[in-house]
Amino acid sequence: MPEQRTRLTTEQRRSELIEATLRALSTREPERLSVQEISAEAGVSVGLLYHYFGGKDALVFAAMESAADRMIADLTAATGEGPLLGRLMAGLGAYLDHVQLHSVGWQALMRAGGSSGLAELGRRVDAASFELILDALGIDTPSEIAVMVIEGCLAFEKAACLRWLASADVERAVLEQVLAGTFLAALQSASGADPAVAAGLARLAEG
Repeated sequence: MPEQRTRLTTEQRRSELIEATLRALSTREPERLSVQEISAEAGVSVGLLYHYFGGKDALVFAAMESAADRMIADLTAATGEGPLLGRLMAGLGAYLDHVQLHSVGWQALMRAGGSSGLAELGRRVDAASFELILDALGIDTPSEIAVMVIEGCLAFEKAACLRWLASADVERAVLEQVLAGTFLAALQSASGADPAVAAGLARLAEG
């Protein structure tokens, strides 16, 4: 008797196609990925892909949005509880996990510019990271100095990760050390001019 396939709901089928696209994006840049490759990865027809998403661009965006939302959720979970320094290091670890797991898609997200949808996703991740750092440091209303320091560190983090992915010479543990050290040094340099940053740095020193 032939095996009967379970009929998927619309949401299940969309989720299946998104997961297949994320797997395909682990080795292929969005602009080089074809609908044939995605449909083959998902085990469905090209026609079904068009039925649920209308085309490759919409599906790739949905997959990238899913990855960005997961990164934000994992960052939030990692930095939620425990000693402050441990929370920030856990958040850094969660960030690097996503950079490694979705390296091709992440690079496309970070390099997107202008008012494109992918650029907006990148800004969403940056905004979430910014707010999580403020929360961890106990800063409700950041000064211009605090904004400068945090945004600068996030920009350095992205640049360092892009370089790390392009080179096999730097181990992840070393990258983590560099990023954490840069962040602490930046806080230290701003602490004399911003009492809120100084207080956050003192909390970090406590654990």
